[in-house]
Amino acid sequence: MEALDLLTSFDFEKDFNLQDVIKTLQKGQAIVLIENFPLLDHEFQSFINSIGDSVKENRNNCRQDIFDVKIAKQNNFFTSIATSALAFPLHTDCADFDVIPNCVGLLCVEPAIKEQGANNFVFLRKIINQLPENVIHNLLHKKWKFRNQYRSVLSLNNGNYYICYDRITMESFSEINEKEMEELNNLDKIFEANSFKIKLKKQDLVLFRNDLLLHGRDEIAIDSKRLIKRIRFNMN
Repeated sequence: MEALDLLTSFDFEKDFNLQDVIKTLQKGQAIVLIENFPLLDHEFQSFINSIGDSVKENRNNCRQDIFDVKIAKQNNFFTSIATSALAFPLHTDCADFDVIPNCVGLLCVEPAIKEQGANNFVFLRKIINQLPENVIHNLLHKKWKFRNQYRSVLSLNNGNYYICYDRITMESFSEINEKEMEELNNLDKIFEANSFKIKLKKQDLVLFRNDLLLHGRDEIAIDSKRLIKRIRFNMN
């Protein structure tokens, strides 16, 4: 699958149009890529405020909107899979939140070297067309435990499908039998087969719908200086 077919690109310094960005995100049919975006936190925050409401994160006893995604350790262990050097499987951000934010913004401050750390994406609309009706029915009605939340992988609202999937959280808090494990394995195979990669450059900002696609990341070197600034936000 060609990533260019699923991207709507802008240059912040040349052909940038805020209303086009908003329309693209509302439709959820493409990822927004904005090149040459300023790297200052207040510029990032101000821009997100112009298109939605950002969601604060609890990090180190401090509630903040912008989070630096970089390799971080505590007592010689990674603080999370996002801040590790490991590959991050395709997932929904905040699948265990009371209210899941419907958008995510990732601003590349320092890219990973060579071909490492590419971002992976898969659109739900590509998946739905390949799933048998009985599988869709199961994904709509079966509830999984996401920490303190019980949710189905798929939901349907006004004729539109939405997705919530984070296998790491699901396996951590649900008792999964062999049949369910096989179902998840088959689902992951379909996700992977329909996914595509985007290698972010410095000052690339990607905005995407957290409820209409899954995202992940390739493995990076343990000494990587890769730095991504992340904001989760809601569009009406």
